[in-house]
Amino acid sequence: MLIFVMYSIGHSLLVATRNGDIASSASHIITLLFGLSMYRVTVYVAEQAKEDPEIRSGIAKSIAIAFIPPLAAGFLQLIDAFFIRNGFSGVFTGLFADKVYLRRIQMLSGEPSWAAIHMLSGGLIMFFLYKQGFRKQMHLLIAVILLMVLSFSAYAYTVILTALVIYVLVTNKNRGRMLVVLSVCAFVVVVGVPFLIETFKVSGYFTQRFQFNFNQLINNDNSFFIRLVFPAIGFLEFARHPIFGVGGGFYYTEFASLLQQYFSSGLKFSEVHDLVFINPYDATSRNMVSKVFAEEGLIGVILFGGFLVSIFRSCGANSYSKFAFALCIALVMNFDSYAFLDFWLLFGFIRGGGFETEAIRTGMPVRMPVRGKGLIIPARPIYSEWRRKA
Repeated sequence: MLIFVMYSIGHSLLVATRNGDIASSASHIITLLFGLSMYRVTVYVAEQAKEDPEIRSGIAKSIAIAFIPPLAAGFLQLIDAFFIRNGFSGVFTGLFADKVYLRRIQMLSGEPSWAAIHMLSGGLIMFFLYKQGFRKQMHLLIAVILLMVLSFSAYAYTVILTALVIYVLVTNKNRGRMLVVLSVCAFVVVVGVPFLIETFKVSGYFTQRFQFNFNQLINNDNSFFIRLVFPAIGFLEFARHPIFGVGGGFYYTEFASLLQQYFSSGLKFSEVHDLVFINPYDATSRNMVSKVFAEEGLIGVILFGGFLVSIFRSCGANSYSKFAFALCIALVMNFDSYAFLDFWLLFGFIRGGGFETEAIRTGMPVRMPVRGKGLIIPARPIYSEWRRKA
């Protein structure tokens, strides 16, 4: 990862010198260093938490403090959207979000998909903590599941299904059980969600996504077009610059020409039109995989891919870590910034052993021999698996 960061920064600065655009390079470097810092901090915290139960307890309390306010806002929006229907929740949530959609649960974020990202990441940690004995986490987890389903975020549903598919492919443990979970989740999305939309008479631009009509979505849904086409343009840029890419932060340089050449039908959408003709510097690939290919080229792909492989190897046989890895890969389908907090947080937990389920690794016996009357065969203390390996 450090080699990738050094390569990406150096390459970006060279391209900036040639293009005369230092601002784009600086923005790229800042987000990259933020991501690296977030990852290292999380690794350190996870390493400490697996040794000290007090730190793990502190994490549980922090999760509660972080999630209770937005979950409360989400339930206000739920009551407003499905029962009262007068928009009263917007008076409160509008203080925190730039735009509040009527009849949508977006909590305290600007977009329901942002709320879904945090609920997916936080929900996994909540479930792990619950299994470790923090029973109050179950209340938060139930609230998260309910709000995530009723947010009607197609992105959230796609992420969870993709993560389950990846998990099934990369592990042999619990594969049958996870296939059942995958089938149930797919059934909920394909059958249950349209039923809920019809039952609660939910209306809005987002409900059309659950008719599963690809041609209608690509031609009429601005968000769907961007999420599908912008990553494709990134891979077209990679095809033009396969070795080094276009440089970190410089996806936009060939974006406008490629979109007009291959996807000109999207210019009817105001957001796409503005990114092509008015604010070209704001164009991004909306997908981290596409971003790495387009901006870093084959060299960057190999370096970043090596980092991902090392993270996956850190998972070992731990089911939580493997699912967290699968979730990270699925999450970046729609987000490309290296300042993506949830991505680095989950990777840091994996690398630091935050999802370990063994007893606290103090190196001391977890059970001492018991003295009794008469002749007793000396009992060897039982150590943790980590201690035995050491």
